[in-house]
Amino acid sequence: MVLDFSTTLHHALTVIEAQSSKEFIVHAAEEEKTFENACSIVELHGSIKWQIIDLLNEHYQTNFCLSHWLHSNEDEVSSFLNEAGSNVLSHSTFKAPYQFLLWLGKKGFILGIQQKGSGFPAEDINQHRIKDNEGRAFDFFRQCQQTVFFDDSKDARIVYFQYLF
Repeated sequence: MVLDFSTTLHHALTVIEAQSSKEFIVHAAEEEKTFENACSIVELHGSIKWQIIDLLNEHYQTNFCLSHWLHSNEDEVSSFLNEAGSNVLSHSTFKAPYQFLLWLGKKGFILGIQQKGSGFPAEDINQHRIKDNEGRAFDFFRQCQQTVFFDDSKDARIVYFQYLF
């Protein structure tokens, strides 16, 4: 499916037949990650990604693993969490995610990474391959088999990943 600028969260929740949701707060303060708080933010960020992986593996009897991202492109869950997570740590207003979001459904699940502060022009970045947004996230978004979408393609603060079984 790849990158989809027309999908909405409401539609995606219907498609997965959502049953429950969970929020994982990383950095609620509207202040930039600093030398003093960076270690705790990055540590919590990593811990939450593992919590999500463990929850998905337990709930769906899957075998996702964050380290797969280093060795293979086949684990798109790992790639999404690492690529989109890295982008928010580097490029968001406060240099940290506000929260990770998870919806579990009968036919799949949705992951989200939300930032506070200024949004970004997702459709423009994709269309013009803007170099300021370095990293592999948009390359991954373009190539993945599952669906990546945004809360607002022109001023995105949430990147969603819909995984269907």
